[in-house]
Amino acid sequence: MTGSTETQVPSAIPPGGGHLAHVQESSAGGTLPLLALAAVIGLVCVGFLVRRKTLPRPYLFASGALCVLVISFVLGAALRPVDAPDRTTAHGGTAHGEAVADRPSPPGTPVLRTLHLGGKQVGVLVVPGRPGRNLVGIGAADAKAAADGDAPREGRRQPGSAQTWVSVDLPEGSSTLRVSAGGANGSLTVDTGSGRTAAPRALTTADAPECAASAAGALVAGENRPLTACPSDTLTAEDADALRAMVRFLAGRDVPALGLVSDESPRGQKAAAAVRAQARQEGITVTGPGKDRPVIVTSGWAGATEVADAVEGGTTRAQGVYLAPWLLARSVLTPSAGQLIPLRFTPRTKEAMEYTEALAARLPGEYPSGSGYTAWQRARGEEPAPQPRLYAASTAYVPGTMISADGGDTGGHQHGASGADWLPSGMISPVSGPMREG
Repeated sequence: MTGSTETQVPSAIPPGGGHLAHVQESSAGGTLPLLALAAVIGLVCVGFLVRRKTLPRPYLFASGALCVLVISFVLGAALRPVDAPDRTTAHGGTAHGEAVADRPSPPGTPVLRTLHLGGKQVGVLVVPGRPGRNLVGIGAADAKAAADGDAPREGRRQPGSAQTWVSVDLPEGSSTLRVSAGGANGSLTVDTGSGRTAAPRALTTADAPECAASAAGALVAGENRPLTACPSDTLTAEDADALRAMVRFLAGRDVPALGLVSDESPRGQKAAAAVRAQARQEGITVTGPGKDRPVIVTSGWAGATEVADAVEGGTTRAQGVYLAPWLLARSVLTPSAGQLIPLRFTPRTKEAMEYTEALAARLPGEYPSGSGYTAWQRARGEEPAPQPRLYAASTAYVPGTMISADGGDTGGHQHGASGADWLPSGMISPVSGPMREG
């Protein structure tokens, strides 16, 4: 099954049809002309009977008023303003394999579109949307993608995301990106602009899905700017303060030592240094994970998922897994490992759920994340809470319904599920008041 984004579906109302055409096409519209005709005939008959003085005047006046009322109703229904359904698209129709009309992306910026493939809406995210190597996230398990004229490339799942990720080289300017999934083929137009500005390095590492999630969060909030940096490129002041507050929380529980797991990203290195410095100030020894002590994780999604799986599986012993704020990702939270995370928002409040619902509408099936919500808040000009609270994550075990951290079926326990929720079949609950910072 193939489709082209240049094909358009005819409008529901033909040119010049106006409001009457819309009314006549509706289910009620077929009866309105008959009502009008009956009322007119009835009014003529009333006039005739008035002249012949056949019936008493009260009956004639009542009959005439009823006919006038019916005619007024018909005229009002036919002439009132209506919003005709727009079945055409600005840049693609709604036939199979075509991109649903989304906000047009300026050249050289991330692209978010929805394709109809195999009878399903499939979200497609392209980052950074510039000439050269791009990461394409597709909301289908068996997805492939390629620039027009190139051989399709198979994608793969990565922790923290429900998308299938494919690396694709795109030329300068406008070109066609071809996508396939579920035996169906589709395409969308991507304008990468001109000039080969270097893409963020994190897009070539395990931190790529988090970077893409941040871009998606800004896009669904209505912001579309060039992607010049990724969350793992730097440690924000707010996250550094939250990490220090978490170490102070452990010091308040008389913890003598803690394990630390980090990575080689700029954020991971600075975060590990902040944890070590605060631990030294609190008189806490910092070692590697294990030996029945709390573990603080400042790596990315992939590394944190490995730690949580290892603690759940018993290969690593820990008195709780304390996560950096950016590790609010489904694959990290679903293993039963005693995860705790400092957050400046409550995930299931109305404001936070607005983000998850907007993400599900534009990128069906993708998991919400803390990094995506942070980008959403920033794009909307919303301020996070001034002080973080510590939250605990827990999931219910439902045999036979489980999905692996990368989205594949395991038949074991649940490491992710579809739906606009942070942690399906689970809870993310506060276990502390506002933590002291500074």
